[in-house]
Amino acid sequence: MGHASSVVDSAKPSRRSIFAIDPRVPMIAAVLTLAAVRAAILSPSPRAALHRPRLARPLRGAALVMGEQVVVTDGTDSFYGSRAVFQSLFDHADFDEIKALSSSVAEAKKMLISRQARYSGLIDVLKFSEGSLSEGMAGATMWVAMNAKPDVLSEQIAAAKQAGIKRAFVHLCSPEYASLDTKALEATLQGSGMSFTLLRTGKLSEKGTGGALKLEEVDIPTCEEVAKEDVFRFITEALTLPEAYGRTFSLCPSLDASQLKEMRFAGCTRREEVEALLKGQLKEKLKEEEEVPKMTQEEEAISKAEDSAKREEELKMLLQRAKEKGIENQKRMKKEEEAKKELREQRATYFKSPPSDDDKDDGDAKKPPGPPPDSPKKPDDKDDDGLALA
Repeated sequence: MGHASSVVDSAKPSRRSIFAIDPRVPMIAAVLTLAAVRAAILSPSPRAALHRPRLARPLRGAALVMGEQVVVTDGTDSFYGSRAVFQSLFDHADFDEIKALSSSVAEAKKMLISRQARYSGLIDVLKFSEGSLSEGMAGATMWVAMNAKPDVLSEQIAAAKQAGIKRAFVHLCSPEYASLDTKALEATLQGSGMSFTLLRTGKLSEKGTGGALKLEEVDIPTCEEVAKEDVFRFITEALTLPEAYGRTFSLCPSLDASQLKEMRFAGCTRREEVEALLKGQLKEKLKEEEEVPKMTQEEEAISKAEDSAKREEELKMLLQRAKEKGIENQKRMKKEEEAKKELREQRATYFKSPPSDDDKDDGDAKKPPGPPPDSPKKPDDKDDDGLALA
């Protein structure tokens, strides 16, 4: 029995014998131990995975553009003012790639790589490119030109056509382009063979969102400020709506939101709102003063004459009333003065000096008058019982 156990023990190599055979074994064991510890730290537990929030894009009712690539440029060569359009394109569309094309990839990354881009998943489809437009647009099918510069827009359109761009959305937002020749720009876009949309807005504002919008002629340069988020959402939806193809217009804020509220109460989506706006179904109602039909010159002259005659008649009536009132006041004042005069005479008679002794012996002497009479009372005076005195 002891012999068998000794045989078994001799068959099992000791730890010392293994280390003596291969000196690398301790190092390998240490590396495996560190790898296991790191995996345990970095890998979340099953319970943590259950409670982790899932990031998903919002649902939309539009046709997906999966497989499409969109290129975004900014005429200011900085995405500081238009960086939110990338998030809008990611949240409400389904592009395989959203490329930021500028002269500096480093500066573009500073503007676009943010915490929201990481958490939402935008960073997974966001690409960067610098250099020529034809190289940066290669492989893309859609082009969004934010804050486009009209003086270089013709060259950009030619480069986009050469790169194979099929859909172009051009946004103008500069007050200095008040005298812009939009007809020539529209002709250039039509000649490119691309499906285009030319949008013009006023100054983009950081304040306010979700307000009513209206479409005006593209030649109107005095459009008021419009919420930046509303413009970016409109561009995102109109980019894939056929109702926006081959059109030029200005996007301005609207003061009438009655129809928009009705659509939202009915549960319509933002895409349906943009579609209705492009179809002309959402219109700003006329103001009350604009709803009144204009009169002809003859009708205006007659109306002015009637108003003048009416004012003269009212003036005469006022003068007649004032005259009658003045006569009544004079009569009343005359009666009051006569009553006061009579009262003064009676009081003067009463307060005369008393008669002399000779006058007292005279049997025919007159007795002094009685007490002075009371002041005359007006018809509206009342006695102590509240009754009117005659």
